[in-house]
Amino acid sequence: GKHTTRHSEIHYVKHNTYIIDTPGFSSLDINDIEREELKEYFPEFIEYNEKCRFVGCLHLKEPDCAVKNALSEGKISQARYESYKSNLEYIDSLQKY
Repeated sequence: GKHTTRHSEIHYVKHNTYIIDTPGFSSLDINDIEREELKEYFPEFIEYNEKCRFVGCLHLKEPDCAVKNALSEGKISQARYESYKSNLEYIDSLQKY
């Protein structure tokens, strides 16, 4: 028969990486998130978002980016930053069509 989830479980994968098995979710849909909004979904970025030199900084190649500075100082996980960039690329690919 079909396996169904009846309760939530959190599974540790590695440092700062977890998978949550929750009833009702089979995937995370980010199709309705605008590229400028994505940074708000990364709680570890929030304290740095307003400290960037440029309003609307996407934390990619902009100079004086507080998020990238925090990343280089080890205050933000490289894996989380890579996840942010990957999701941003995905959003950009959706907006091409």
